[in-house]
Amino acid sequence: MRLFHGIALAVVLAPTIVAAQTTTFDGVQAFLGGDYEAAARILKPLAEGTSQPDPIAQFFLASLYDSGRGVARNRLRACSLYASAASPAHALTPQAMDIVQTIAESFAAAPAAAAVCAPSTTLPWGQAPPASFTLGAGHWVRIDAASTTIGFEGAEHRTAASRSGPGIVFLPIQYTPVDVLSPVAMRRHFIQSFVWHRNGPTDLSTWSLGWLLDEVVGGEMFMVAGDPRLITITAPQPPAAIATSRLVEVRVNATGEAEWGITDPANARGGVIPLKGGR
Repeated sequence: MRLFHGIALAVVLAPTIVAAQTTTFDGVQAFLGGDYEAAARILKPLAEGTSQPDPIAQFFLASLYDSGRGVARNRLRACSLYASAASPAHALTPQAMDIVQTIAESFAAAPAAAAVCAPSTTLPWGQAPPASFTLGAGHWVRIDAASTTIGFEGAEHRTAASRSGPGIVFLPIQYTPVDVLSPVAMRRHFIQSFVWHRNGPTDLSTWSLGWLLDEVVGGEMFMVAGDPRLITITAPQPPAAIATSRLVEVRVNATGEAEWGITDPANARGGVIPLKGGR
């Protein structure tokens, strides 16, 4: 990655940047001074939180995501920002385009490099909203776009996660407790995630609703089941809310066991959720 080529140019461009946008200049100065957390805090709203993002802010925020400085490392998000920073043309455009190509090549096995590095103006970056749930006495889970943290028996267990991506719209994460009778009477703790995603980088009007089911067991979270396309719709944007309980259920069956079920009349499906070992 030719990151320092861009840094050198930014030093030359600093007077121009400050004249056009003081806060962008502040962000770049924080970046060059090694205060990466401050740089991220300043640059994020300028690069992503406006209808007219600043390409210089996008470039340096991309650099932070690419290196993992000041933010959790995320090369997909970095590539999207670099692609956005490459247009309109400015002094850092060649560097941005060069880095986009390098990152896209590293994801050559992905279904479509265009989806990996689509500009954020075309496929805005989406990430899961943070959520916290109390599961019981001294037992809780905190979920965000980059991690899962579970509190259990006085200890915290944190694992990295990836709940973000280009063109993805996350619905609020759901906690679903289920009181079962079999194989033993107990309360089980399930987490459901629903995400709208486009079926392709060039198809901007077809959306599918994906679903993922996890279970929290003690200080760990395990994947149970999922489906990438519960339903598919055609619309400029997906609905802000949907009755997900009409599409999929996590419930107790006739024998008292936990099970999941997708209630598609044309292809109803589901299964019993076995207990994890050790409990």
